[in-house]
Amino acid sequence: MNTVPIFEAKNKLPYFIHQAETVGPVFISRRNKTVGVLISIDEYNNFIAMKPKASILDRAAEFRRKTAGLFTDKQIDEIFDVRDNTPDTYESHIFDGVFDD
Repeated sequence: MNTVPIFEAKNKLPYFIHQAETVGPVFISRRNKTVGVLISIDEYNNFIAMKPKASILDRAAEFRRKTAGLFTDKQIDEIFDVRDNTPDTYESHIFDGVFDD
């Protein structure tokens, strides 16, 4: 693990960025306490890809919090309703069986 003081990271930033790209993370400290880390873009992208995606329920709950008082619960439920509400008509069944093997 490579840990450098913040003043050294500031003075030699290109060197430590190169080190993050080739060797691995560079931890940055202030008063002997780690306060940050430099990582390569590849490591960052891997980290973001591993982050779990929010479900439709998580997004609906977040929307409720952010718009408290602007919409009723019923309106929000309608916005996030993901069920297929296509009417059961001839046109909605026109391709039934066409693509089945």
